[in-house]
Amino acid sequence: MKKVVLLVVILLSFTIALFLSQKESKTSSDIPTVTVSTFALYDIAKYVGGPTVDVEMVIPFGVEVHSFEPTPKTIVSIQKSSLFFYSGADLEPWIIKLAQGDNMRDMSKFVDLRAVKKACKEHKKEGHHHHTHGAFDPHYWLDIGNMRLLTQKIALAFVKMDGMNEAHYVKRAAVYMDELSKLNQAYKKRLQNCQVREVVLHHNVLGYVAAAYDFNVAPLTGLSPDALADAQTMTRLSTTIKEKGIKVLFFEAFVSDRLMRNLAKENEVELDYLEPLANITADQAASGMRYTEGMYSNLDKLVHAMRCE
Repeated sequence: MKKVVLLVVILLSFTIALFLSQKESKTSSDIPTVTVSTFALYDIAKYVGGPTVDVEMVIPFGVEVHSFEPTPKTIVSIQKSSLFFYSGADLEPWIIKLAQGDNMRDMSKFVDLRAVKKACKEHKKEGHHHHTHGAFDPHYWLDIGNMRLLTQKIALAFVKMDGMNEAHYVKRAAVYMDELSKLNQAYKKRLQNCQVREVVLHHNVLGYVAAAYDFNVAPLTGLSPDALADAQTMTRLSTTIKEKGIKVLFFEAFVSDRLMRNLAKENEVELDYLEPLANITADQAASGMRYTEGMYSNLDKLVHAMRCE
């Protein structure tokens, strides 16, 4: 009798475990997967989606966005995802290799793009083709106003994809945009009164920030991080450093600091780095770094470099 009871208990336990496993598997598979190309878009989608959306970066953390090339596995992940958000504005030239699907969203169509007077030229060195940009500055996610527009569009896309959780997406989007409003106020306040209103950096990721908060940018290589700098440009920047009283130069994460380090050494000034926030390192991702965190870090460094009150 005891053996029979024990057998019944075992079978019952197994049945319950199997039922729960199947239920969990079904719940997990019901969560839509959304893919994104850059960290700024990832941060929005991850926050607005919360636990009801599985958000994946197709460009691995720690990889420079301009030099990324998708693998067949990456392409399959994009095609299978419910939505794929990418920056556009020529930031990801590999997009043209993909078959245009209904899930693809070029987010540059929903923001205010900054036109540039002259497109970056193409350069070739040692057989490598360097990435170029077109007539618009692609670093639009560093404009906080554009981040608000992106948040609204992503939240709307989530509602269309999963109307049952509309209230959830609307609420989380509102919280995210409130964080952006506070960030914007911090930039306005802290960059209002500065002794220096010029920033020298490797490539121009700060065009939108400079336009929004009224300072100038003197880049070494324009919009493309892998463009070549000539001796004339180095001389011109040295003159700017002396004339403007600049004490800090910047390079960007994921970009070699060699040229800027030489320029800083020659002019006896500091060198620091900025977060371009197109991507972040694997360690930063593991620590849960947010877009606003990177932007506040950049703000602290700009305040120091421009000697703001």
